[in-house]
Amino acid sequence: MRSNYSFWIAIGLLCFYTFTICDSVLAAEKNRDTALIYVTSSKQPTIDVLALQDMLENFTSVDVLSIEDVNEQMLQSYKRLVVMNNYPTRIPPNALSAINKFSGSAILIGENAFQFAPFSKWKEGPIVELRAIGGEVLNNPIKWKSVIPSRDFEIVERATSLNKTYPFIVKKNNWSFIGDFINKDTLQYQWPAIMGELLQIAKPQTHPAFIVLSDINMKTDMQKLKKLVLEFSAKKLPIALEVTPIVVDESDKRSYYLHENKKLLSYLQKLQKEGYVFILSSSNSTEKNLEYLVLRKIYPTISQGDSSLFTSSIHQDSQQLFITQSEDNHTIYPITAGSMADTETYSFYPVKQKINLLLKVPSSIIGIQYPAYFNASYVQELAAYLSEHPQIELLNLRQTKQQVISKNVSIKQHENGEQTIQLAFTKIERLKILFDERPFEIILWALVLIVSLFVTLFFISTLRLRITLRKRLFEERKTNG
Repeated sequence: MRSNYSFWIAIGLLCFYTFTICDSVLAAEKNRDTALIYVTSSKQPTIDVLALQDMLENFTSVDVLSIEDVNEQMLQSYKRLVVMNNYPTRIPPNALSAINKFSGSAILIGENAFQFAPFSKWKEGPIVELRAIGGEVLNNPIKWKSVIPSRDFEIVERATSLNKTYPFIVKKNNWSFIGDFINKDTLQYQWPAIMGELLQIAKPQTHPAFIVLSDINMKTDMQKLKKLVLEFSAKKLPIALEVTPIVVDESDKRSYYLHENKKLLSYLQKLQKEGYVFILSSSNSTEKNLEYLVLRKIYPTISQGDSSLFTSSIHQDSQQLFITQSEDNHTIYPITAGSMADTETYSFYPVKQKINLLLKVPSSIIGIQYPAYFNASYVQELAAYLSEHPQIELLNLRQTKQQVISKNVSIKQHENGEQTIQLAFTKIERLKILFDERPFEIILWALVLIVSLFVTLFFISTLRLRITLRKRLFEERKTNG
């Protein structure tokens, strides 16, 4: 009887566990938001597919699927759908049936439109050279196979050739069509808002922003830098300082080290104690530059450009419009607004123009570069502009989690701004680093030490000889006495 009782308890627990697992799986399925389906000749995501994925992931969760893998059951768990067609081909029947039955918000981009039920009544148009999409002028004309939508579609945006316009973005009920994903020129600032509206995704209202004080090296004027830092502090604008500790001059084949400017080094050490963020910029070995700074009590937590030693980096000249995170949890902060112009007038103008474009992109990051050799007077203009746009929220990078790990260095930065520093240099390694940086100075000190040692030995030998002679003379006098 007991064995039967135990058997039924075991069966009950097994059923409970099975139902729990099923509920968890179903919950996970329900949490899926957007399926991005690609149709490519290589059956692999292209650069445009990945760019669209990055764009959409700033608003919602995205799964990237190949058209060959799509079936009806798979799409039932998604709320939204984007199909990107990069080349003309026959759509697999299972995928075509599943996409035609999709009832959520959906966008079809590019080729193969006539195969899908919502667009089956359309007609092909001529191949044209597009010069503008909506109000955005293209730098170079693009060839496009135009379409003629049925009259029941609403035209959202038109494209323009030399003397004619064509429907380019159209919509009917839950389905939308985009003629092509042209992700360049000023159009890259328009797509996020367009996609969000067509897919009925709520727009984020804020834009994170950060300011980098760049081009700090041995040749930087300490007093000019100090005025700049004080001006930013007075305007309550958080900044990060990008430092190049070792500058290699190709013309005279010489390396310039930060410690050669003693006043600047001392001031940077003061800023480190006050809680400023430091970004490491290096033209040669990143590890060597990192060790150079930490031995002088300056602890960078972000790198300029990719580095396996850092968990975060600043990227210049990047096409990215958002803070991105790679699969290995490496965070990238792109300089999206560019740098102040090195001109006598209107230095802030190019940055202002870029920010105006970025404000059209929901949740885009606004990264601003301010060279340390610039006049502090432009800070007031920058602060005034930022205050006019309350949707811009300045980041204090000191209040972010960061980690730096090398053979001899471990830096952990916590969200409260505290840093945990661990160094593992041996005395021999420290001496070697010093010798690499200042070989002539080390050799000179070694010569001084050797000469001093010889002088000391000579003095001791002379003193000892005199003491011995005096003792002997005293003994002889005593004996002859």
